[in-house]
This record gives sequence, C-alpha cells and structure tokens, in this order.
Amino acid sequence: MKTKKIAYFLIICLLPIAQMKAQLVGNSKKTELNLSKPYERGLPPNIFVELQFVDDNANGLLEAEENARLILKIRNEGNGPAQGLQISLKSNVTDPELQIEQNKTVRFIKPNETKIVEMKINAGFFIKTNEHRMVLNITENFGYDMDPALLVVNTYQYIPSKIVFAGMDIFDQGEGTMAKVKDGVLQAGEQIKAKMVIQNIGQNKATGVTYKLTTTDPNIFLENATGEIGEMMIGETKEIWVTISPNNRVKSTGKLPLYLTVSEKKNYGNLKEFQIPLELEKRVVKPNVLAVKTNMDEIKKQVARIEYKSEKFSVNKSNIKNIESPALGKLHRKKSIGIVIGVENYENLPKAPYATHDAELIQKYFKNTMGIEEVIVFTNQEVAGLFFKQKFDPTIGKLSSMVVAGETDLFVYYSGHGVPDRNGDEVYLFPSDGDINFLRETGYSINNFYESLSKLNAKSVTVIMDACFSGSTRASENLTGTKALGIKVKDANVRPWENNPNFRVFTSSSNDETSLGFDGSQSGLYTYFFCAGLQGEADANKDKKITVEEMQNYLLINVNDLAKKISSGKSQTPVFLGAPGMILAEF
Repeated sequence: MKTKKIAYFLIICLLPIAQMKAQLVGNSKKTELNLSKPYERGLPPNIFVELQFVDDNANGLLEAEENARLILKIRNEGNGPAQGLQISLKSNVTDPELQIEQNKTVRFIKPNETKIVEMKINAGFFIKTNEHRMVLNITENFGYDMDPALLVVNTYQYIPSKIVFAGMDIFDQGEGTMAKVKDGVLQAGEQIKAKMVIQNIGQNKATGVTYKLTTTDPNIFLENATGEIGEMMIGETKEIWVTISPNNRVKSTGKLPLYLTVSEKKNYGNLKEFQIPLELEKRVVKPNVLAVKTNMDEIKKQVARIEYKSEKFSVNKSNIKNIESPALGKLHRKKSIGIVIGVENYENLPKAPYATHDAELIQKYFKNTMGIEEVIVFTNQEVAGLFFKQKFDPTIGKLSSMVVAGETDLFVYYSGHGVPDRNGDEVYLFPSDGDINFLRETGYSINNFYESLSKLNAKSVTVIMDACFSGSTRASENLTGTKALGIKVKDANVRPWENNPNFRVFTSSSNDETSLGFDGSQSGLYTYFFCAGLQGEADANKDKKITVEEMQNYLLINVNDLAKKISSGKSQTPVFLGAPGMILAEF
C-alpha cells in the first residue's frame, strides 16, 4: 500500500514536467516548421540598399592584421515581402590571408521594414598588396534580384620597420663618470656615459622596442645596459644611455667587444649584435640621422570605394572621401593663372603637416576642375629668401609681367604657417628659411600681400589660404604642434574686397584659431573639404555649378564639425571675404 502511494505521488509530481517537456518539444517543432515553411509569392518587394565600408583605422585601406566590415542597410519599399535574400561577396583575387564572410541569408523583410547586415572582412598578417574587386550580389527567392555592386578594396602588406645604429657620443664629465683626462675620449680605467642614437628607417612604426648592450670582455663593466624604448615612428630617432667602464686590464685594438641588440615586437626590423664603433683613445663618430620619407603615401590614397549602376544602391558618406581624383569641370578660364604654394618643412619652425600634399592636390583641382589655364607650383625650399617679394611685388615681381591688366583671372593658394608679430598687429606669410627673430625682414606681411595682388590690376583675384595666423602650429591627430600661442590677431588693414567686387579671399580659420591637418586624407582639414566641395559636395541646389557662397556654406558646416571631433571641441571657422556670385566650378 505504501509503495502504491509513493508511485502515485511521483506520477502527480512528474506529470506537469512531462507535459511541459512535451509542450516545449511541440513549440520547437512548430518553430522548425515555421522556419522551413516554403516561401509564398505575394506582391513584389522593392529593395533599396545603403552601403558603408568601415575599417578599423578608418583610412579606407585594409592593412595587415586589420578588420573591416561592409554594412548593408536593406530597406523594402515595396508592397510585398522580400523573401529568402541571399547576399554574397566575393573577391576577384585569391589571397588566403583575406577572409571574407561570403554569404548571408535574410529570410523576410516586410514592407517598409529595414534590416542591417554586416559582412566581415579580415586581413591576416601576411596579406599581400593588391586591389580586390569584390562583387556584391543580392538575390531574392522569387527573382526580384538587385543588380550587382562592386566593392573595391586595396589591401596593403606589412612593411617592416628597420632599426639602425645612427651614431654615438660619449661624455666623460658629470655625475656617474670618472675621467683620467677630460678630453671626450675613452681611456682604460675611466667610466663614461655613452649616448647611442638609433633610428627607424623602415616603412612602418616599430612597437615594443627594447635594447640590450653586451660585452664578451669581463674587464668591461656596463650599467643600465638593458631597457625599454616603446614605439618608434617612421624616421624617428631614440637615444640609449649606457654607462661603460673598461678597467686597466683591457688591452684592445680596434673596436671594443661591445654589441648592441635592439628588438621590436614583430621581430622584423631588429638590430642584432651590432658592434658599436667605440675604441680606446679614439673619438667616436657623431650621429648621422637620415631623412626618411614613407612610400606608403601613394597607395594610401587609393581608399576603398563602392561602384554600382543601380539607383537602388547608395553609399553612406560618413567615410573619408577620396579627393585624389578631381572631377573634370566644364569651365575653361582663358588667360587665367594659378599660383600654388605649399610649405611643409621649415628650418626654424615646426612642420606644417601635409602642406606639400595640399599643393599637389590643389594643382590638380585648379587645372582640371576649375579650368585654370596656367598653374605654377612652389613647395618647401622653393619658397625661400625673398620668394614672396620676387613673385608678388607689383613692380618687379614675376607676376607683374604675367598678369594682363583687366584680362587675367588670378588664383593664389597658400598652405603653410602664418606668423603674427608679438602684439598681433601684423601677420606674415613665412618662407621655409624664415627667421621669426627677423619677422619683418624674412616674412611677407598679409597687408603687403593683399596690396600687391590688388595693384596687379587683374580681371579678378581669388585667394585661398589653408593657414592659421594666431601663432598656433598647424596640428593633426598624429602630428601635434609644439606651440599654441592663440594670439588674437587684428584684421588686415588692406581690404581690397571692400572696393573691388572681383577680389575674394577664402581663409581656413578665424584669426585666433588653429587650422588643422587631417590624417585621414593626408591633407589640411580645410583643403580636404575644399576639394570635396569641388567634387560636387558643395553644390547645394544641384544645378551643376558651385558658387563661392555655396562653397563657403559647405566649408562652414563641415570644417567646423570635424575640427571639433578631432581637436577636443575646439573650433575652426572658415572665413570668406568678398562678393558672392562667382562660379568656382561647373559640370
């Protein structure tokens, strides 16, 4: 009887669990049935897709060990559901180091519904440099397919750093040293401090850099012979300080048996057991630092792009725009002259990041988009000495013999430093070899500049300046300036635009602001948007013409907005001076 009661109790307790299990199995089967249910044709869908390519460092290039995504924002604007969408992405180039999420399925998109799909693209460490033309296909179960689109992505193989020994100095005076003779030469029985200079002359930054100095002679004592350096950018130098003391038993001819090893994280650009050029009784060779120029610039200009014919595709424009290829304009300005000046490297001031590239860009836009007949470019050392006077002086300058009064349209572009005097009373365009201690003598005041241009009596004058005049060093996210004076500069005394409706000036910032460089385009931030505007972005009314006021409105919104994002909220406010109405470009 007792056993029956227990059995009955168990049945009562376990029955709900069994029923629940059966219900879950039933629901599961029902779900399976729903998922496997055949598609039923209804009213046609109407599919639109917005595409966006996003890579980790947002430069539009897929580099070794970098991840990216193709984001598809798919919207159904039809009256029937889109069913069984098959999305495929395939490259025309086979590279085992390029991993593409090739297929995705979207079962249903209801009318007026939007779904977001991401296709992952990953580059391995050994990715090869290549242009990948990835075909994007989107098919629908009942044949309401989309035309193919093309994602063009440039992959870039890993280029190693290369660390070299650049030279050294020794110091036999000061704390921690002992010299028999204070002559800057190492003798046996002395203790000196050696400063060894190393440099990264490779085409990539070196990370996790460490060093070790060793000796095979037990009679040479070393202190601080190991250490961490951290990161070394392309062309960057670092100093290693080591205490060296050969005792009186050292009998060496030639180089002492001292070996320097510098290692970086990836073990590609290492300096291995380099015998440093240190000898007894001999002076060391002073450091020789090389000028290293990256060759990555050209390929990095080829940012990812999306090509399509169907109007049902669109591109999310939050990506960096490729400004390397100017749009071809219809205008041909007869007897027009363009003077383009870009000074990036100064002898006595910090660099103006990307000013050389600015000049290269504007040369192409002046010629191809704005239709300027003769364009002359000057960069860096070409802009030295009395350059500005020799070119712009209305009496003896080169332009005075080139400009035909009343007939020549003159365009002048300047990218570089603008330097104010201490009180902000005057601002100077600055040559590459200028000396701020002799600002009036070596610089060219903005008032002289405007006055000289005005006295040339050209048919029209248009000045474009990507420079700040507050004394701040032009900076970027990666290249931060060393000075930020922020002097409040007075407006120019000479204002030809007030009396001459054909004299116009574009400047990249107001008098007390910094004009930024933009790492994403390797150009000035202002120049980036000026070029993007000339590609058609500034054409607000879509009449295929870009006027000066359309350009200024476009610059005001976009330059200031991005400047705040990359400079911790600081403003960069473009300024336009002159009459409206002039057409910069026409398509």
